[in-house]
Amino acid sequence: FAKKREIEKLFSISNLGERFSKSTFESFLDRNGSETAYKVAVKYVKTFKEWNGESLLLWGEPGNGKTHLAAAIVNELSKKGYIVVFQSVPELLQRIRSTFNSENKENETQIMRALLECDLLILDDIGAEKTTEWVEEKLFNIIDGRYRKELPTLYTSNLEPKELKNQVGKRSYDRMVETSLTVKNEAASYRREIAKQRLQRFIEV
Repeated sequence: FAKKREIEKLFSISNLGERFSKSTFESFLDRNGSETAYKVAVKYVKTFKEWNGESLLLWGEPGNGKTHLAAAIVNELSKKGYIVVFQSVPELLQRIRSTFNSENKENETQIMRALLECDLLILDDIGAEKTTEWVEEKLFNIIDGRYRKELPTLYTSNLEPKELKNQVGKRSYDRMVETSLTVKNEAASYRREIAKQRLQRFIEV
């Protein structure tokens, strides 16, 4: 319980934000191309213990529901008592950078401990960060740390695997693919569909 409280102080479910804090599998907009990703996400939750630390890499074009599925996994597993940390990679890296400020009450050691001890870590939008040696090193420390502990990580990315390798670095990518089931969400962006529907409603008024 102490570990759970410590992690939740740093990474609460509020990290999902208003848009995704209530995401469920039932509220997912199932569209052509998303069937496999949806089924895998549902099964991942139902059989989480049986995965024995295996990770999941969910990729596809921006806005097609990857983060919604990841958020639904967070919400469902949290209900079951698992300690799940969800964090956008660009935001996480910025958060680590902010610990360099002496006035910040958080420190990098606390953040890293939480990332390496939670039951499931979700790194949302990996590959969206600007690549530097520092970024590559921090990502590797996180990915390799969980790899060594045989703890699962769920990654979402807008990049194809080949592009992702170039973005995160070979060491991190090798760890990711060795332990992950790679699933492509082939659905088109529903953000564009929603925009079209909004425009159509406006025209019809």
